Amino acid sequence: MTQIVKTILLIGSGGREHALSWKMAQSDSVERIDVIPGNEAIACVDKVSCFPGDFMDVSFIVETAKKLKPDLVVVGPEQPLSVGIADALEQAGFAVLGPDKNAARLENSKIFAKEFMLKFGISTADFKIYDTYDDAVTAIKNRDVEKEGVVIKADGLASGKGVVVTHDPDEALKAIYDFMVNPECIVKCDRLLMEDIVKGKEVSAFAICDGEVFLPIGYVYDYKRLRDGDNGPNTGGMGGYVPKEWPSPGVRQFINENVFQRTIEGMLTRGTPFKGILFAGLMIDGEDVNVLEYNTRFGDPETQALLPLIQDDIVPLLSRAARGTLHGVETPSISKKESVHIIMTSEGYPEIIGNSMRLGTKINLPEKLPDQKADDDTLLFVAGAKKQDKCWVNSGGRVLGVTGLGETREEARKQAYKAIEDIRFEGAYWRKDIGE
Repeated sequence: MTQIVKTILLIGSGGREHALSWKMAQSDSVERIDVIPGNEAIACVDKVSCFPGDFMDVSFIVETAKKLKPDLVVVGPEQPLSVGIADALEQAGFAVLGPDKNAARLENSKIFAKEFMLKFGISTADFKIYDTYDDAVTAIKNRDVEKEGVVIKADGLASGKGVVVTHDPDEALKAIYDFMVNPECIVKCDRLLMEDIVKGKEVSAFAICDGEVFLPIGYVYDYKRLRDGDNGPNTGGMGGYVPKEWPSPGVRQFINENVFQRTIEGMLTRGTPFKGILFAGLMIDGEDVNVLEYNTRFGDPETQALLPLIQDDIVPLLSRAARGTLHGVETPSISKKESVHIIMTSEGYPEIIGNSMRLGTKINLPEKLPDQKADDDTLLFVAGAKKQDKCWVNSGGRVLGVTGLGETREEARKQAYKAIEDIRFEGAYWRKDIGE
């Protein structure tokens, strides 16, 4: 029997959490959603209240949860999972959607993830681990980077900014210096990975897991590079769309059996069962599938593209995963509509060195955001913006995103870009080729 969820505590403050709160508020059973810390756009969602506070302060989150007494806790970002927020909340008696600290290592450590994949037969690019800066530099100098290329990955959380893919030896050396030595770089690591470049088309695959059982819930094609044509530096994501005809049914079955199933079984074998949202970043070339990385939560901005297409009430699904009772549950139904999501960023994004982003710029959004209905064809999700003197201003790198829905992808693109054209702030940047 599924427990009826009336109250939810959501941890996080970005566009992903805006989309999650919007979707969960559509549940007939839900009466109240409390968000820590949320943002002023999330606070506009029906049934939602936001509470200020640091979501990395585990003691504060647990004490606040004890006061609010939620039926379900949903953890949005990866950072609090990395410090054991799910462990602490479960020890306090709460049902939590999110992996414990040990299971969250699939995302927290790229080295752990690669060694895990190797051990459990999950296909991934060949790689080597470097524990010192000098060893990594020597490896680049001994590698034909111009011909073979190389992927440099910082070991640890880096908000999508700790990966450099290049055929330029100087760019590779700079990435190693920045990640391991440069005190001005916000991405820091003591160990890093070098991977071979694998060919294909990249996609993000999502499954919801209860520790033993998983349900695939969708795919999103994510644009990670800053500039049109997949040029420029890697970012946390510039937008994406939900592909309908790709990957093929056969490849999706392969992913279920050889990525998700092997991951769940491998984590059980290790004694660290995975419960929560498992996100596999994949490179697909025909029938060949390689795992690039794991994330241990809903993606951002993938969530903003995927959730508007899920037709079922997601709250019972999230609750059953948190309580370990997914067995026998059917996968959620997906709308036949197409979905395209476009991110607007601040000038200077994605900065990893210095303080070059232009923030505090007025955005021409209405003082009170319009209500967003489940059947709207254009949806606005706010990530890095806040109110200042009754006006919206940008406060982060990725400022907001617009999701367009349509009968075709081109129709969805037009919906999203039409809305983007009506939103302006100085220094705003967005890709023009999302969904092409």
